[in-house]
Amino acid sequence: MNRIVIIIIAVVVIAGCGGAVWYFFLQADAPSVESQQEERTLEEAEFVDIENLAISVIKEGRVHRYITISVSLEMNDRDAKELGDLAFPRLKDEIFRDLHSYFSMQQPGQTGINVAQVKARLMWAAERAIGKGKVRQIIIQGAYERKGGLK
Repeated sequence: MNRIVIIIIAVVVIAGCGGAVWYFFLQADAPSVESQQEERTLEEAEFVDIENLAISVIKEGRVHRYITISVSLEMNDRDAKELGDLAFPRLKDEIFRDLHSYFSMQQPGQTGINVAQVKARLMWAAERAIGKGKVRQIIIQGAYERKGGLK
Protein backbone atom coordinates (compact mmCIF):
# COMPACT_ATOMS: atom_id res chain seq x y z
CA MET A 1 0.00 0.00 0.00
CA ASN A 2 2.83 2.40 0.87
CA ARG A 3 4.56 1.68 -2.42
CA ILE A 4 1.41 2.58 -4.39
CA VAL A 5 1.12 5.94 -2.57
CA ILE A 6 4.80 6.71 -3.22
CA ILE A 7 4.43 5.79 -6.91
CA ILE A 8 1.33 7.99 -7.27
CA ILE A 9 3.10 10.95 -5.60
CA ALA A 10 6.16 10.46 -7.84
CA VAL A 11 3.96 10.40 -10.98
CA VAL A 12 2.14 13.59 -9.87
CA VAL A 13 5.46 15.37 -9.16
CA ILE A 14 6.94 14.33 -12.52
CA ALA A 15 3.78 15.42 -14.35
CA GLY A 16 3.84 18.76 -12.50
CA CYS A 17 7.47 19.34 -13.44
CA GLY A 18 6.75 18.49 -17.06
CA GLY A 19 3.81 20.92 -17.08
CA ALA A 20 5.96 23.65 -15.54
CA VAL A 21 8.67 23.15 -18.17
CA TRP A 22 6.07 23.37 -20.93
CA TYR A 23 4.42 26.47 -19.45
CA PHE A 24 7.54 28.48 -18.63
CA PHE A 25 9.90 27.48 -21.41
CA LEU A 26 7.98 26.26 -24.45
CA GLN A 27 4.82 28.35 -24.32
CA ALA A 28 6.69 31.62 -23.77
CA ASP A 29 8.28 31.36 -27.22
CA ALA A 30 4.93 31.30 -28.99
CA PRO A 31 4.12 34.70 -30.54
CA SER A 32 1.01 36.38 -29.22
CA VAL A 33 -1.28 38.95 -30.75
CA GLU A 34 -0.63 41.37 -27.89
CA SER A 35 3.14 41.32 -28.43
CA GLN A 36 2.70 41.98 -32.16
CA GLN A 37 0.45 44.96 -31.40
CA GLU A 38 2.92 46.24 -28.83
CA GLU A 39 5.79 45.97 -31.31
CA ARG A 40 3.77 47.94 -33.87
CA THR A 41 3.02 50.70 -31.38
CA LEU A 42 6.69 50.85 -30.35
CA GLU A 43 7.77 51.14 -33.98
CA GLU A 44 5.21 53.88 -34.58
CA ALA A 45 6.08 55.78 -31.40
CA GLU A 46 7.39 59.29 -31.88
CA PHE A 47 9.51 60.98 -29.23
CA VAL A 48 10.55 64.52 -28.41
CA ASP A 49 13.71 64.43 -26.29
CA ILE A 50 14.38 67.14 -23.76
CA GLU A 51 17.74 66.22 -22.34
CA ASN A 52 19.50 67.39 -19.22
CA LEU A 53 17.25 69.99 -17.69
CA ALA A 54 19.30 71.60 -14.91
CA ILE A 55 17.26 73.22 -12.16
CA SER A 56 18.84 75.22 -9.35
CA VAL A 57 16.62 75.39 -6.27
CA ILE A 58 17.34 78.67 -4.48
CA LYS A 59 16.31 79.13 -0.85
CA GLU A 60 17.22 82.11 1.34
CA GLY A 61 19.45 83.65 -1.31
CA ARG A 62 21.66 80.64 -1.98
CA VAL A 63 21.53 77.49 -4.06
CA HIS A 64 19.95 74.85 -1.85
CA ARG A 65 20.25 71.96 -4.31
CA TYR A 66 20.75 71.13 -7.97
CA ILE A 67 18.44 68.84 -9.88
CA THR A 68 19.16 67.40 -13.31
CA ILE A 69 16.39 65.61 -15.22
CA SER A 70 16.44 63.95 -18.65
CA VAL A 71 12.96 63.71 -20.15
CA SER A 72 11.39 62.30 -23.31
CA LEU A 73 7.84 62.92 -24.40
CA GLU A 74 6.14 60.07 -26.22
CA MET A 75 3.84 61.69 -28.73
CA ASN A 76 0.57 60.21 -30.01
CA ASP A 77 1.44 60.40 -33.70
CA ARG A 78 3.74 61.97 -36.28
CA ASP A 79 1.69 65.16 -36.46
CA ALA A 80 1.98 65.62 -32.70
CA LYS A 81 5.75 65.12 -32.93
CA GLU A 82 6.02 67.75 -35.65
CA LEU A 83 3.96 70.13 -33.52
CA GLY A 84 6.23 69.36 -30.55
CA ASP A 85 9.33 70.03 -32.65
CA LEU A 86 7.88 73.33 -33.90
CA ALA A 87 6.87 74.43 -30.42
CA PHE A 88 10.04 73.09 -28.77
CA PRO A 89 11.22 76.45 -27.30
CA ARG A 90 7.77 77.10 -25.80
CA LEU A 91 7.57 73.49 -24.57
CA LYS A 92 10.97 73.67 -22.92
CA ASP A 93 10.10 77.02 -21.31
CA GLU A 94 6.84 75.65 -19.87
CA ILE A 95 8.67 72.62 -18.48
CA PHE A 96 11.41 74.77 -16.93
CA ARG A 97 8.90 77.13 -15.32
CA ASP A 98 6.83 74.29 -13.94
CA LEU A 99 9.81 72.39 -12.55
CA HIS A 100 11.27 75.53 -10.95
CA SER A 101 7.88 76.23 -9.40
CA TYR A 102 7.48 72.67 -8.12
CA PHE A 103 10.93 72.30 -6.58
CA SER A 104 11.01 75.79 -5.05
CA MET A 105 7.70 75.15 -3.22
CA GLN A 106 8.94 72.01 -1.46
CA GLN A 107 9.42 72.14 2.29
CA PRO A 108 12.91 72.99 3.60
CA GLY A 109 14.89 69.83 4.28
CA GLN A 110 12.81 67.71 1.93
CA THR A 111 15.02 65.68 -0.35
CA GLY A 112 14.37 63.27 -3.15
CA ILE A 113 12.35 63.55 -6.32
CA ASN A 114 8.75 62.36 -6.43
CA VAL A 115 8.72 60.98 -9.98
CA ALA A 116 4.93 60.55 -10.14
CA GLN A 117 4.31 64.20 -9.25
CA VAL A 118 7.03 65.41 -11.60
CA LYS A 119 5.50 63.39 -14.46
CA ALA A 120 2.06 64.85 -13.75
CA ARG A 121 3.46 68.39 -13.69
CA LEU A 122 5.36 67.79 -16.93
CA MET A 123 2.20 66.47 -18.59
CA TRP A 124 0.32 69.63 -17.58
CA ALA A 125 3.16 71.78 -18.91
CA ALA A 126 3.19 69.89 -22.22
CA GLU A 127 -0.59 70.27 -22.55
CA ARG A 128 -0.28 74.02 -21.99
CA ALA A 129 2.52 74.29 -24.55
CA ILE A 130 1.22 72.16 -27.43
CA GLY A 131 -2.37 71.24 -26.53
CA LYS A 132 -4.24 68.36 -24.97
CA GLY A 133 -4.13 64.89 -26.46
CA LYS A 134 -0.75 65.29 -28.15
CA VAL A 135 1.49 63.63 -25.55
CA ARG A 136 0.90 59.95 -24.77
CA GLN A 137 3.25 59.75 -21.79
CA ILE A 138 6.21 61.37 -20.09
CA ILE A 139 9.35 59.26 -19.76
CA ILE A 140 11.89 60.34 -17.16
CA GLN A 141 15.16 58.79 -18.25
CA GLY A 142 17.20 60.07 -15.34
CA ALA A 143 16.69 62.30 -12.32
CA TYR A 144 19.59 63.33 -10.13
CA GLU A 145 19.77 65.54 -7.08
CA ARG A 146 22.81 67.15 -5.53
CA LYS A 147 23.06 69.41 -2.50
CA GLY A 148 24.04 73.02 -3.05
CA GLY A 149 26.95 74.99 -1.67
CA LEU A 150 28.50 74.64 1.76
CA LYS A 151 27.09 76.44 4.82
